[in-house]
Amino acid sequence: MELPRLEPLWKKYRDKGFSVIAIEATKDRERAVKFIEENGLTYHLLEAEEEKILVKKQFGIKWFPTSFLIDREGRVMICHVGFSAGDEEKLEKEILSLGVRPQ
Repeated sequence: MELPRLEPLWKKYRDKGFSVIAIEATKDRERAVKFIEENGLTYHLLEAEEEKILVKKQFGIKWFPTSFLIDREGRVMICHVGFSAGDEEKLEKEILSLGVRPQ
């Protein structure tokens, strides 16, 4: 499961402008909220259907999970479809390659 593996990256780089936004794709809000609470996730979750539709259209999301590294001008720099154990290390290297550094 990718969401808990993104939490340490969010905490490490959030003060440098790194954000994590998850989209609740199952349409089961109660289950999603429970999962977030059980895993201590603190980043933003999109729940409103209008927001989800807008983001999916804007970035052409067809499969979940899909992850993007987007620069401050809104350009997609890196895109990943799927997530496996260990991908968080690859993602951190990509974050660093874009010039984001922890404090």
